[in-house]
Amino acid sequence: MSNANFWADATQIPKRGFRFLVQMTLGGEDLTFMAKSADRPEFTVTTTPHKFFNHTFHYPGRVEWNQITITLVDAMNPNGSEALYTYLETIGWVVPFADEPDDSGLGSQITDRSITKASATGATGGIVIQEIDGAGDVSGEWTLKNPFITTANFGQHSYESEDLLEISLTFQYDWAVYKSRR
Repeated sequence: MSNANFWADATQIPKRGFRFLVQMTLGGEDLTFMAKSADRPEFTVTTTPHKFFNHTFHYPGRVEWNQITITLVDAMNPNGSEALYTYLETIGWVVPFADEPDDSGLGSQITDRSITKASATGATGGIVIQEIDGAGDVSGEWTLKNPFITTANFGQHSYESEDLLEISLTFQYDWAVYKSRR
């Protein structure tokens, strides 16, 4: 049947925004079922203008993949806050001056370690956003290539709300791959 008849064909099922899973491991914890929302990948094709007499012509340039945000519910077990703190340590971050100052006046935690792309992408364990159909089967999935966290927002405590605590994570990645399961 033609795509033009999508709305008239009762056997055609559109993708639904609430049918998804995010497969992710951070700090050694599987956080798959903590995902509350997830942006789908987004790209931009840059343009380069070329001026010729009184005209401007635009040519396509590079494909740049934009950051996405995934929001998690911060559970007691697995503890999302703890998993993200472990992620920081895993990628090479060290608490500065964690110990008492030594003879130099600096803490013993000063180190030559630094965060690298390999440590940051390796600690995410991969990010896969799965689309689920009405029968509960995976109909397609986005796999982020070389993802790492650029922002982690641990939410807000408030006596005026009974909402669940959330952690909002922003990921940068090099590219995404879509694979249909149909």
